[in-house]
Amino acid sequence: MLWRFGLQHASNIDKLLEKEGLMLEEVLNEPDLQQEIREQNPKVVSYLVQPQNLRQMVDYIATEAFFKSTKLAAAACDVLCSNSAAFAEALAAAYVAGDFEDSDESGTESDGSGRAEPEPDAEPRQHLLEQLWGVMGVEAGRLDAQQATQFSRVMCSVLQRKPYEALDFIRAQDAAVAQFLAHLGVSAVVDLLLKVISLEELEGGPGVVAWLGSQRLIPRLVARLAPDQEPETHSLAAQVLLDIIAISQCNNPAQPTIGTNALIAELKSAATVARLADYMLARDAPHATSTLINCVYIFIELIRRNYSDADGAATPEPDGASSGSDGARRDSRLAGVDLSDMMRELAQRVGDLAALLREPRAPTAPVPTTLGAREPLGFERLRICELFAELLHCASMPRLNAARGGADSPTVAPACGVVLAVGDACGRDAAATPVGQLLKWRLVQHGVLPLCADLFFRFELNNFLHSVVYDIMHQVLNLPLGLECNVALVLAAFRDVRITSRIAQASAANDAAARAPRGVRRGYMGHLSGIGEEVARLLELSGAALEPLIAPYIDADEWLDYVARTLHEAREREQQPLGGERPGAAPDAGQVFVSRMGLVDPGDAYGADDDDEDLDDDDDDGDDVAAHAALMYPATEDDAAGYGD
Repeated sequence: MLWRFGLQHASNIDKLLEKEGLMLEEVLNEPDLQQEIREQNPKVVSYLVQPQNLRQMVDYIATEAFFKSTKLAAAACDVLCSNSAAFAEALAAAYVAGDFEDSDESGTESDGSGRAEPEPDAEPRQHLLEQLWGVMGVEAGRLDAQQATQFSRVMCSVLQRKPYEALDFIRAQDAAVAQFLAHLGVSAVVDLLLKVISLEELEGGPGVVAWLGSQRLIPRLVARLAPDQEPETHSLAAQVLLDIIAISQCNNPAQPTIGTNALIAELKSAATVARLADYMLARDAPHATSTLINCVYIFIELIRRNYSDADGAATPEPDGASSGSDGARRDSRLAGVDLSDMMRELAQRVGDLAALLREPRAPTAPVPTTLGAREPLGFERLRICELFAELLHCASMPRLNAARGGADSPTVAPACGVVLAVGDACGRDAAATPVGQLLKWRLVQHGVLPLCADLFFRFELNNFLHSVVYDIMHQVLNLPLGLECNVALVLAAFRDVRITSRIAQASAANDAAARAPRGVRRGYMGHLSGIGEEVARLLELSGAALEPLIAPYIDADEWLDYVARTLHEAREREQQPLGGERPGAAPDAGQVFVSRMGLVDPGDAYGADDDDEDLDDDDDDGDDVAAHAALMYPATEDDAAGYGD
């Protein structure tokens, strides 16, 4: 701050600017240049914003001169992107050819770039932006990444400070969208495209989304996901679509978002989803697996960005929660997109997706691992399971379970009649059934739950798969039982998956394997215990209502033994403090757990007065288990021995 008192050292650039025959290169090579610009040195700024000097700096970035001196190009880029608004204003300004004629006299024009001089005309044009935009005309695959980065930095700076002028210029370019798509492999160009899209949030509505829609941006990107395209093209197009979703639908109110728009509406439309589904499920295409993986990413992102377990999240908050037009605009931008068209189309493809779980297109021959040759799960089957998990999440949204006309779909009480409804799931009227319920019926009809469960136990070391299947089972076992389709899914978990028997048997097999010399625990045991807890919770809370449906598929002795021993021990172990017990404390977590499950009486089964009693040696356990089994699953004349066979 000594400059206020006249004690600062004289600037070297000030002296340099007084030099006769000064060349722009000398100024750009000055080490204090950026500091002088930040301090808004009027001499420096006024010199650099002269049209001939601006044009020469653009030359360093946008022409062959870039490859002759990358140092000068970097310095020119830093100047044009500096904090001085004068440069953005000058770049966006319109000029006539005569504005650049002084360059011949000053000696600052010649740079050997070989560029053509502006044609003399009387109509002002944005000559500097036209010259800078020449970078986009480079042939696809030949654009230098560093040059593209500097070009993008300058254009983004102009868009930030002079958005309307810059957008008008870009929209005036006939092949602008085609040029963006030609350079999808260059991240800097993609960043510029996203910057252009994000300007839709400006006051006054620049109409960027409408312009991009008229240029068919979404159909062009979707076409690049065709299974005959290369996998690299798939990933590039999918990433752009994911970024468009991210800037359009952001769940964080603090993060800028342009809100629901025509691009998202076109992406989630029935026609686009059907096209993507056809690409995904093509059997004979060379890269259909890559297409499926990338399309699943898009569907999952659409669901996650718009998921809400209550319709209230999609409506503005009442009573002044948001004030004025700004608040209303923010609320509308955060409103979720109606995904019913996408869900209905994907519900019709559940059978085809389930078939790929049975017979994937990717190679399944065993591959060598540190544990011997093992069959690979593959990304194809993993992504399909992830898609099923997200579709099930979305299917539980209230708005997707309302009947046509907005009324809630009628609910039914769980009853044995559901068994007949499950068998008749394929005959339901798809047009009349709410899409959320339709999706669930399709999951039951095509046996998705047993397929996913089979993969869970089959690939015992794939924790990514275990997390996904746990998510599916967690959702199913916590569905409200008021809807017939929900009861059908719960029934499928017990009848088709045989979830209680498989949990108990897998746990016993794991214990046997762990006891063997150099034995290794199976990788799914943590998730298996979590599923077991969800089953126990369901039986405690809704066992009486579900008993007519699920009792024939539960081996009571086997399940209660698993809960009383394995699940209890796992829960007790997980509740232990990481640093050990606090001195003097006597936790009783195990008794609380078993009592909460409502399966056995903690005072009788575990000995309230004897904390050290060994469950394995307790002769009374069998009586308690039998008593509870008789209470929950009373024997009939046809099956006096209980259930489980």
